[in-house]
Amino acid sequence: MLFLYLFLLYSLFWGAKRSPKGQFYTDAFSLDATLPLRGFFMLLVVFHHLSQQLVHPGSLKFLQGIGLLCVSYFFFQSGYGLTKSYRENPSYFHAFFRRRYCRLLTPFFLCNLIYLAVNAFFGVSYTPGRFLKCLAGLELVNTHAWFILTIALFTFAFYVIFRFVPGRRTRYALLFGFQLLYAAFCMHRGTGLQLFEGPWWFNSSILFLVGALFSGYESAFIRFMRQNYRMLAILSVPLFGLFYLVSVYAAGAFPYQIQDLPPLSPKMLGSWFTLLWQSLAVISFCMAVNLFSLKIRCSNPFLRFLGKISVELYLIHGLFIQLCKGQLFTLKNDALFLLLVPLLSVPSAWLLYRFVEFLEKTLLWAMLLPDRFTPSSAPHRRPQNPLSRL
Repeated sequence: MLFLYLFLLYSLFWGAKRSPKGQFYTDAFSLDATLPLRGFFMLLVVFHHLSQQLVHPGSLKFLQGIGLLCVSYFFFQSGYGLTKSYRENPSYFHAFFRRRYCRLLTPFFLCNLIYLAVNAFFGVSYTPGRFLKCLAGLELVNTHAWFILTIALFTFAFYVIFRFVPGRRTRYALLFGFQLLYAAFCMHRGTGLQLFEGPWWFNSSILFLVGALFSGYESAFIRFMRQNYRMLAILSVPLFGLFYLVSVYAAGAFPYQIQDLPPLSPKMLGSWFTLLWQSLAVISFCMAVNLFSLKIRCSNPFLRFLGKISVELYLIHGLFIQLCKGQLFTLKNDALFLLLVPLLSVPSAWLLYRFVEFLEKTLLWAMLLPDRFTPSSAPHRRPQNPLSRL
């Protein structure tokens, strides 16, 4: 399995460039600069899910614990992108839901339909009511789709707060309050595989707020990072390592409760303790990635391609996992499994991406989004990229 780690390292640093000594990339957080990184983290998410299916993961056990970190980067980018777009475009909230949610949820509904069709083909029966429920996402037919629903919810909270509440500090305080309420609600739901059940729904979502804060005070943050780069670079790795190791210990010593309990009950104190350390771990991780981005520009055609199709890749790769692990056949060769699922998932994701792109260009889509193409309401470039839908 050493080959997989070498492949991941090569894909990250192939074509990478370092800024001249004493200088930094001025566009480190632009759409073009972050696209390859998002492609890389989506690739890690895919292998994270694949490693969880292995009976004897061996050296790949490391990948089983990095999903939290990878997803946190996408939460950060979502909060950052929304706030950046709002700051730079006064009319950003005009037709916000039509522009934002049609682009976000179209691949979600399409993949739900594909999963339902495949399941039905292999003998799973659905009543009309349950079929519609699964199609709408009220019952998860694809458990990986939790992230899309979470981002949709946080996007709605962002809209309400930034659209109707004056005062920058008040907005961020309310966004933090929403994060706490969301985590408390998910904790109360317990652990399962359906809506808001399981710690993955919330244990890295604090990065949405961090991304929004970073964008809101971007000039000050970047100035501080540049002026203290050497010190921050030296401290970032050990700090992240410390927070991550403590968070792993906390998750084992104080696991999230699996039964429905009031979020403020004494039995839930251990869950809040674990969430605190996991939050520190993902915040320190994303800050380390941001420091890395100021000096190193990772860019190559492979990662840029994955970045473009990342939403579709995230949604569709679970289908091939279930096909290869019992629904169609049981693939026992781990190396072949790790190779076959990505080879099937990436072309499928590209086809889905092109189909969604086709829908955007049809007359029907233009009628749904009549102001999408007018200069007065055109959004900031960041949300037009598939990854910004995350």
